[in-house]
Amino acid sequence: MSLTEDILNSIDIIDIISQYVDLKKSWRNYIWLCPFHNEKTPSFVVSEDKQIFKCFWCWKWWNVITFLKEIENIEFYDAIKILAEKSGIELKNYNNDKTQNKKEIDLKDKLIKINKTALNFFHKKLFEYENAFNYLTQNRKLSKEIIIKYKLWYAPTKWIELINYLKQKWFDDEDIILSWLWRKSSSWSIYSFFSNRIIFPIFSSLWDVIAFSWRIFNWEENTWKYINTPETILYHKSNILYNFNNAKKTKKDYLIIVEWYMDVIWLDRLGYDNALATCWTALTEQHIKLLKRVSNKIVFAFDNDNAWEQATIRWLKIAISMEIYPMIFQIKWWKDFDEIADNKKNINIIENTKDGISFIINKILDNYNNNWPIEKQKKLEQVFEILKNIWNYNIFWDYLEKAWKIINQDPNILYQQLKSKKNYRKKDNNKSDDKKKYIIPALFYNNFLNQYKNINIDEIIQNILEILDILPENSILKSIFTWKIQDNDKTQILEQQLNWEQKLTWWTNDKIQTTITNETKKYIIQIITNLIKDPNIEHNKKIELIKVLNKIRK
Repeated sequence: MSLTEDILNSIDIIDIISQYVDLKKSWRNYIWLCPFHNEKTPSFVVSEDKQIFKCFWCWKWWNVITFLKEIENIEFYDAIKILAEKSGIELKNYNNDKTQNKKEIDLKDKLIKINKTALNFFHKKLFEYENAFNYLTQNRKLSKEIIIKYKLWYAPTKWIELINYLKQKWFDDEDIILSWLWRKSSSWSIYSFFSNRIIFPIFSSLWDVIAFSWRIFNWEENTWKYINTPETILYHKSNILYNFNNAKKTKKDYLIIVEWYMDVIWLDRLGYDNALATCWTALTEQHIKLLKRVSNKIVFAFDNDNAWEQATIRWLKIAISMEIYPMIFQIKWWKDFDEIADNKKNINIIENTKDGISFIINKILDNYNNNWPIEKQKKLEQVFEILKNIWNYNIFWDYLEKAWKIINQDPNILYQQLKSKKNYRKKDNNKSDDKKKYIIPALFYNNFLNQYKNINIDEIIQNILEILDILPENSILKSIFTWKIQDNDKTQILEQQLNWEQKLTWWTNDKIQTTITNETKKYIIQIITNLIKDPNIEHNKKIELIKVLNKIRK
C-alpha cells in the first residue's frame, strides 16, 4: 500500500480531531461545533466507521490528513509527517515516484534543519556576548523566561563564525544561500548582512524555524533597524503570523493583533500570551483564516501614533469581508506597550475595547458637519469602503444607521449612495436565465430557511428528492442536495441569499411561506417540464416525472 493509505489505516480520525474539537457521541457518529467557522448549532460530523469528517455548513470534509492541513494551515507533506510520527511509520521506507515533489520536500527539510542549527548557534552566542545579553535584560527589561520563550538570541559581529559552524555540520553552500543566512556578492565572495544583531526567529504553527528577523541594538549610521528574511520556499508572509505557535495554545477566548514583534513581547510581559503580529506585511485573508481557527474574537491593538488609524481601516476591511468583526484597543495615556510594561502598569484590554467598526466610523465622521461638502463626501466614501464589505444585511443596516445618526441624514439616501458604488454587491435583477437558476437553491443552501419559523417545506423537499436522480449532474439544485456544490457557484448562491434576506426582513411569515412555496413550485415545474421534453430521458423515467408534476400542480 501507499504511504497515505498506511497512515489512514494506522490513525483513528477521532483521536486526532478530539485534540482540537470537543466531540460528542451521537448514535454511530460524533458531532460538535465546526472549528472552521463560527456557529452556535453543531453541524460538524465525524464518522468513526468511514474515518471522515464533514461540516454541513462550510462544506469542509474528507479525511484526517485534510483536517490536519486545514486546522494547522500546513501543506500536505507536513501533515503526513506529523501523522506518520504519531503512528510510528518510517517515511524513509516509502518511495516517492514524483521526483519533482520529492526534491521540493527534501529541500524544505534541509532548510528547516539549517535554520534550526543556526538558531542553536545564535543561542550560544547570546550568553557569550555580554553586551547583547545586557541589552535584553537591562535596556529592554526582559526576563530570562521571556528571552527563552521567544528565543531572542544573538548574531555575532564575526558572521563568518556562523558559516564555519554550518559547514562543520555538513551543510552545502548552495542550501545555506537558499536559506538566506548568507549571500554571494557579484565577485562570488560570501557575505552576511545581519551581524551584531538580536535574532527574532519566526516559527511555523508546528514550531519549525522558517525565517528570521534581525534587529540592531547599538545604533550605527546608515543601517536598517530590522533586516528580515525574504520569502523562501518555507516562508510566505501572507500566511504566517509571528507567535501563532504560542498564541494558539492560549486559554483566553480572544486574540490580539499588534503591529510589531516587540509589541507581542511587551504584551506577554503584561500578562497577555495571546498576541500576534504580521511579518512586516498587511493583514491578509490567509491570516484571518488562521485566526478563525483559534477564535472569532479579535482585538486590534496599536501604538498611539498617527499610522494606526489607516492600518486599522485596511485590516478591518479584510476581517469583516470574512465575517470577523474586530474590536479596537487604543492606548490613551502611554506611547506604546513598551512604556506601559516599563512602568509596571496593569491594563485590562478586553474590558477597554470598543466595537471596531463603530469606532472607526466615529473617527472618520468626527466633526463631519463642520466640513465643506466635498470633504463630507470624502468622509462618506471612506465609511462606504468599510460597510460594503459586510455580508450580513442586518449587521450592515445597523452600522448604516449609526452613520446616519452622526450625520443626520436619511439612511435610505445613504443606502442608495452605497449601492451606486461600483464594487458594492448590487441586487440581481433576476432577469437573466443564468441568474434565475440560483434563486431557489439559495433558499436551501446553508440551511438558510431554518432561521424563519413556521415555514413547512417538507412537501417541496420531497418533490425535489423524487426527481433528484434524474436531474443532470451539473444541476445546481442537485449539487445542493447531494453536498457537491462547486466553489464557483457559492458566490452566486450567497448573493442570492443576501437578496432573499433583504426581502424576508420586511415580509410577514405568511407572505414568506406563500412566496417561497409558489416560487419553488414554479421552479421545479420548469425543471421537470424540460426533463420530460429531453429526448435523452428514458420513457419510464418520464412517467415518474409526470407523476411528480401532477402532485406539485395539485
